[in-house]
Amino acid sequence: MAKRANRRNLNTFLFSLFWWMIQKISPKQGDTLLYWGLRSGAFPSAARFDPELGLDILGHHFNTPIGIGAGFDRKANVIDDLIFMGAGFGEFGPYTLDYENPTTETFFLKKDNAIVIESLGWKNPGILKMIPIFINRRYLPNFIGINLTITAAAEGENIKLGHHMMYDDEFDLMARKVAPYCDYITLDFSHPEVELSSRVSDASTMVPLIKRVKKALTEAAPIQTPKLVVKLPLDMTPLELPLVCQNMLNAAVDAVIVGGPLSLFRTSVHLSKPIKIGMLSGKPIQKYVTETVAKVRQFTKGQIPIIACGGVFSGQDAYNHIAAGASLIQLGTAIRFEGPGVITRVNRELTAILRAKGFKSVQEAIGADFI
Repeated sequence: MAKRANRRNLNTFLFSLFWWMIQKISPKQGDTLLYWGLRSGAFPSAARFDPELGLDILGHHFNTPIGIGAGFDRKANVIDDLIFMGAGFGEFGPYTLDYENPTTETFFLKKDNAIVIESLGWKNPGILKMIPIFINRRYLPNFIGINLTITAAAEGENIKLGHHMMYDDEFDLMARKVAPYCDYITLDFSHPEVELSSRVSDASTMVPLIKRVKKALTEAAPIQTPKLVVKLPLDMTPLELPLVCQNMLNAAVDAVIVGGPLSLFRTSVHLSKPIKIGMLSGKPIQKYVTETVAKVRQFTKGQIPIIACGGVFSGQDAYNHIAAGASLIQLGTAIRFEGPGVITRVNRELTAILRAKGFKSVQEAIGADFI
């Protein structure tokens, strides 16, 4: 047994070293190797969770608030491994109803700890092709969400026709298909290149859509109905934000995700490489996420749990989001740059910060900046 453990530790060390070297030379190749390593079990599982990290929310006990955001695992084959390695939950997707493969160019900006993707839409196999995978993994105890979004083409047709029935139908259909196989559903309105992201402040559009999906979830999974979460665009204006928050309250969503990609066209972020068009994720969007989390908490009066997604590379980054009002944190870009070991490190650093500040649990620290 000891020899097997030592061999596994050596394999893990060698693989991590090889991945680190490849990632430094070519981040895209490092990305491919990282996913292969996760699927093959090259990384060790987490030994334990510090009790301070535990919290109860969304009807579930989380060993840690640190989870994996959508965009990291569209094929639904590595998040379960990351949860065994120390993440508290994960989110598959984003998925559209049909296969979507937009032309993309990805820039890994190592100096900025950032990734820029130039694309319109979400590259994914389509939700219907994912159902067998969801069915096969449902026996696992992990807390999992499935992220649903709309195709740019379908939405464009709706706007052209002057009504929203088509994407209402798409969200309804997708929600019914996956409701039995997850713990929560995310309606993703965050894509900065898609027009629907600018309509989240429109009560006549959003509230009926969300209520319709909630009804669909209840009908499709009446015994264990998944929670309904809405992912908000990060670049909402000061005038839109209060309206958006009121819509979320009126629609009785179970939680909101603040974060995701930020449009370079709509922000003044300075990067080491002159890129002006595309979707930005990683460290540069952290302050935008923290500021928006605080405002969402203020306008919802703490009545809706917040999940922060964006820019977390350390325990301090995670604490900043939590103190602003976030209950859960999603990682993505940090794992692609630093490997899955960053999850354990963030957990450890967050525990140290909570202890240093006198909090007995992460639950006590949520919204601490407002106390």
